[in-house]
Amino acid sequence: METFEQKIANAVNEKLNDGTVERLVEKYIEKGVSDALSNVFSYGGEGKKLLEKKFNEIIIPVIERHDFNRYLIKLDAVLTEIVEMTSLSDNKEILENFGELMRQPEIKEINLSEVFKHYCKHVEKNVSTDDLEACCDDGEPYYECVTAQMEVEHREKMFRSDYDDCIVKFTCDEDAGLNCQIKLFKRTDSDKWRMLGNDSGIDISSLRDLSDFQIFLMTLKRAFVKIVMDKEDDYEDSIEPEEKPEWSLS
Repeated sequence: METFEQKIANAVNEKLNDGTVERLVEKYIEKGVSDALSNVFSYGGEGKKLLEKKFNEIIIPVIERHDFNRYLIKLDAVLTEIVEMTSLSDNKEILENFGELMRQPEIKEINLSEVFKHYCKHVEKNVSTDDLEACCDDGEPYYECVTAQMEVEHREKMFRSDYDDCIVKFTCDEDAGLNCQIKLFKRTDSDKWRMLGNDSGIDISSLRDLSDFQIFLMTLKRAFVKIVMDKEDDYEDSIEPEEKPEWSLS
């Protein structure tokens, strides 16, 4: 009859021979490797930083080179359906704005001061003149100038990050309806910024309501155009409205 000690010895030998030990060792090795990798790729880990760097170096250029023309067929079908549901007077604006939005920018980067110039043109064309004084100095009548401003507001980091972000605010003192802002981000070791997002809630059904400046910003973002921060201090310009007053001497 086997003793208790012999039973234990036989059980151990059986497990050694049927692969149980190997499976347990393999299990704990997997857990050890998993725990080690978890530490490497955790927040602040070197592995996570390396992955982010490689993703930026590889994936973003691939997206930039991607040809999105094959999606135009689907977009055109959606646009046609929308146009058919709108009044005839809206169709022209929808089609023109759609064409502008789909046009690929020829530039790869743009100065922030150039973006502000586009905003100034937007103010010149669209500012409300209801409360502006009409002037005439022995010539063609005109409205008094309005002020367009740009302010760069850098965001304070709440925790350690490899990225910087800021908000660029475009404002017009005389017409708050023209005020807007864009969000930019960049890697800390880079001097080129990208647009982070669009909070305007614009979809294809509201194409007829888009301004030239909104389309311009959306096109820059869609094409991943880099922005050079050549102006960081508060910046402003005096703009004469495009609309002219009706002048009467009677």
